[in-house]
Amino acid sequence: MVPQMEELAVTVVYVHVMNSQPYADLAGRFVHTYNAYPPGYPHRSVIVCNGASANEDTAQMFKPLPRIQFLEHDNGGKDIGAFQKAAREVPCELMVFFGASTYLRRAGWLARMVETYQRYGPTLYGSTANRGMPQIHVYPHIRTTAFWTPPELMNLYPHRVTRDDQRYPFEHGRNCFTDWVARNGMVPLLVSWQGEYAWEQWDSVPNGYHRGDQSNVLVGDRLTAAPYYHTP
Repeated sequence: MVPQMEELAVTVVYVHVMNSQPYADLAGRFVHTYNAYPPGYPHRSVIVCNGASANEDTAQMFKPLPRIQFLEHDNGGKDIGAFQKAAREVPCELMVFFGASTYLRRAGWLARMVETYQRYGPTLYGSTANRGMPQIHVYPHIRTTAFWTPPELMNLYPHRVTRDDQRYPFEHGRNCFTDWVARNGMVPLLVSWQGEYAWEQWDSVPNGYHRGDQSNVLVGDRLTAAPYYHTP
């Protein structure tokens, strides 16, 4: 009989921009798809409210999520600042970070994330990635719309994001989080429903990001919905 792995302490973080109808609509979509496509693994839920504290409407909107906690963030550094706040303040073994435009696409998405972590150990994982274009100052990176990692790695990253102009350097600058993880001896991994991929394969995942119908992408965001942009 194969021994069962010990259950991980997992936290799912979603960033919600307060006092904005477009972002309320995005949050509603996130919750709707959460209900439609169960995660398949137990977890805590943290909603980081950017710009104001949670109110009764916020509480009702996110009520379907389990073991919920609300954090207030001043919106400095927007989503990245919110992610860093959650990593500092919420203890867990694995933290999944979702930006405001994310939505779920198939049941078992969190089980798939935990499976990869249990197989490969502490590193940076993401549902989409970009191999970069240094000529326009975009370097290889895991996209920050949906990614997961131990919060300790986020906390060890030496650059604190508190301003909007620091967000993109965190995601895809020369010293971005992905690059920092790689320079510290870990392999950042793109994870689809069907496989795990190192940097060399990021642009060749069948039906992956900007490929085919993108049905192999684990978590959707604003760039994975129709109409699709295809890469040659």
